[in-house]
Amino acid sequence: MKKTLLIIACFISSFALAQLPANSLGADFTVTDIDGETHNLYDILDEGKTVILDLFATWCGPCWSFAETGVLEDLQNQYPDAVFCMAIEADPSTPESDIYSGALGNWTTVIDYMMADDPSGDIADDYALAYYPTIYKICPDRMVTEVGQLSSVNAFMSEVESCSQATFSKDMRIVSYTGDGTHCGGTLQNASVQVQNYSLGATVNSFNVLTMVNGNTVNTTPWSGSLDTYETAMIDLGSISNMPDNASISFEIEYEGDMDSSNNMLNPSVSGSTPSSVSVSLYVYTDNWAEETSWELLDENGNTVENGGGYSNYTLYEYDWNLDYGCYTFNIYDAYGDGVEASMWGNYEDGYVSLNDQSNDVIWFGVQYGEGESIAFEVVPGLDITEETENKVSIFPNPSTDFTNLNLQLANNENITIKLYNSLGQLVKMDQKGLMSHGNHDLKINLDNLVEGLYFIELQIGNSIELHPINVVK
Repeated sequence: MKKTLLIIACFISSFALAQLPANSLGADFTVTDIDGETHNLYDILDEGKTVILDLFATWCGPCWSFAETGVLEDLQNQYPDAVFCMAIEADPSTPESDIYSGALGNWTTVIDYMMADDPSGDIADDYALAYYPTIYKICPDRMVTEVGQLSSVNAFMSEVESCSQATFSKDMRIVSYTGDGTHCGGTLQNASVQVQNYSLGATVNSFNVLTMVNGNTVNTTPWSGSLDTYETAMIDLGSISNMPDNASISFEIEYEGDMDSSNNMLNPSVSGSTPSSVSVSLYVYTDNWAEETSWELLDENGNTVENGGGYSNYTLYEYDWNLDYGCYTFNIYDAYGDGVEASMWGNYEDGYVSLNDQSNDVIWFGVQYGEGESIAFEVVPGLDITEETENKVSIFPNPSTDFTNLNLQLANNENITIKLYNSLGQLVKMDQKGLMSHGNHDLKINLDNLVEGLYFIELQIGNSIELHPINVVK
């Protein structure tokens, strides 16, 4: 049974998007309600009102239950000058007539504020609808945050009162960073920011955006045009090169006469690359929904070097590459938006994704990575192992919940025995692997029957013994 059936909201299995991140810019839309009256989102926001957007479906039981509470009706009645509640039937596959005579009943008996049907599904697309009901607040400055099914008028008003809006006659602000999340080889290929005119009732015609590395301005990008109050623009800042390791990157708006400098600067989290040998291995252990997992490996020019997907459940896939020197980006994706953390949906085993270099150092390891993660690494000279003269051991994840992965790189054919001891020195598990051949081996150690605490893995390789601690967390 799909995990969407395990929770109290109604999920849309055909959607691959998660909900909008907090403080996203809300797209404008116009709807005609069931009484024939037309409403434009931005016109309502320009009146200084906060819109509570309730995206529901006529067949959705939790949507009906929330509507029955009457909290949004009470909110609208008590604060008509501050709030505008909009209930939008957002499933394009259902006819408008279901509002009056759907499977759950007549929705006009439980919703007594503005209600409309969106037959196109455009609002659902623009607002990244992934489940019903989804309830957003849209502040007068167009910023959107999901608030969910709050239980009281006071709770909703607390959200409304946290909204900000323009208060100065001259003000520009940076809303978000929209460029690459990683840089490699001292170069960030694509940097860009979203800016907003936060001037009350005034048009902005020109400003500069400064690009700074470690506090020093390395580029000034001028902009000219016309932005009315709350209008936004995407500013392409190009590439940033010659950055030192662990550089701090920031962006600042330079606007003549700006009366509020507190919103002029942004310090995004842009990670640098990890050095790697030419030999890189990828391990993908799928969860119960393997079809959601895919990945790609890109070179520094954005060309696809390798990719994968179309997997089977609970299967380990291993890829070994010999790469040229240079920068690479590994992108891991989950179509549903929950990584491979299957345990959050019930009694399911988590998967994992691990990117390792030749010495089996972990470049990146992930279980819960949401919709996806982008990892930059750089293949550099000097890290290659030309001849294996000793055994290599790597244990991941550590800490672990249900299992850990033991990776062995054997210099010779060896007899292998694995023992697991608790913190009292008591043997709790033993596995005699016997003779294993020279090369790379990936072994899974099941920990799901162990209580939380510190354990030790005793690894006997031929006549040598190694002891590795591992933390089990539940």
